[in-house]
Amino acid sequence: MAAIAASVISAAFAVVVFLRFRMSGRPAFAAWTVGLAIFAAAAGCQAVGEHFGFSAPIFRAFYLLGGVLGVIWLSMGTLFLLAPRRLAGRATAILGIVTVVLAVDAALVPVDTSRLDTAAGVLGDAIAHGSLLQLGAVILNILGTLILVGGSAWSAYRLIRDHGGLDRVVCNVLLTAGAFVIAAGFSAAKLAGGSLDTLGVYEAVGIAVMFAGFLSLGRVRRPAAR
Repeated sequence: MAAIAASVISAAFAVVVFLRFRMSGRPAFAAWTVGLAIFAAAAGCQAVGEHFGFSAPIFRAFYLLGGVLGVIWLSMGTLFLLAPRRLAGRATAILGIVTVVLAVDAALVPVDTSRLDTAAGVLGDAIAHGSLLQLGAVILNILGTLILVGGSAWSAYRLIRDHGGLDRVVCNVLLTAGAFVIAAGFSAAKLAGGSLDTLGVYEAVGIAVMFAGFLSLGRVRRPAAR
């Protein structure tokens, strides 16, 4: 299944980023490691649900990790990469508190298990509209996307201004593109005839694009002027 591939790629990506964090100590790598571990766990829950059927606990974990937390934690890495460390640190601390609150709500929110046999149900329709968890999904995904898109724009501006940092532009653009691919997968899976396997394909492709972006750090350079 595609979800298994997405989980394996995400896990391998997380290990690579964590090793980079061990070598450099840069907090951006720590935040990206958390975000990628969340993606890997979410895709793993999806694979289990597709194979054995979605129980309420598997659905709760999948929706919390994949639908709510993945993008925003990934965006914290971009924030550490481009913003002042104190600002990024405070934002991450606040996000940690929000994560705990949403995890508690995910464990308690009522779930309509009769809807877990449809893609739309698994992607959020099985919980009440307006719940704290669903509001968190909307707000955090919008915020995370804005940070990723803003990071891409800012890194491009710095490239033009400072005549350097092409690797950061490529990294942020591909991270943003990968996140959009995954978001498109959620939309495609909700359409008539869509399926969770469709989402898995988008997830695998999106994570692979993000991986390519990360590997560009320190490797992509602007050609020297003659």
